[in-house]
Amino acid sequence: MWLKKLNTLVPLVPNPQTSDNSLRTSELLQRFLEKHQGDEVCLRDLFDELGDRAFGTTLLICALPEALPLPIAGISALVAMPLMLVSGQLVLGFEQPWLPDWIADQPFKKEHCEMVISAAIPFLEQLENFVEPRLPFFTSPEAERGVGVILFLLSFIIALPIPFGNMLPAIVIVLICLGLIEKDGLIIAISGMVSGITPALLLLVL
Repeated sequence: MWLKKLNTLVPLVPNPQTSDNSLRTSELLQRFLEKHQGDEVCLRDLFDELGDRAFGTTLLICALPEALPLPIAGISALVAMPLMLVSGQLVLGFEQPWLPDWIADQPFKKEHCEMVISAAIPFLEQLENFVEPRLPFFTSPEAERGVGVILFLLSFIIALPIPFGNMLPAIVIVLICLGLIEKDGLIIAISGMVSGITPALLLLVL
């Protein structure tokens, strides 16, 4: 039984023919839109394109639909589970994220994917102007476990049925993930402080 459960988890290993760490995340997303053919896409397609950016990329892709004001019904239920699963793995010290194959290979309509990515690219381009490698303590393996706790709590908030309560924690997750990808400890530290007041802000909405 245990082995069966383990076999349903697959590592998100990048395709060496497509991954390119010299490009920023927004540029890789643009390239994905230009290259991908077909009526459906899955998370694994995006992970292959974005390369070996590990936890930051996986969580970023899952959080983007919630960070943007897009009319896609039921998206919270779809992204909350992988967000909590992968952030939990970061807390536990996994070397790379793992997702059940039924999540990684779940097909999505290409038009929905294009809607999310087209809206995300200018959003990410603006954020990328401010990120750069600094304060390496906050991107160390030890600190990343603490970051994982923050990401898990934010993911849990996204899973809650709070009207208009998903966007703020999702934006904070996107900022933290950009910090992880670009090794920007300052962005991670600031985002961590914002996450501390996020529950209080959401209580004001209720």
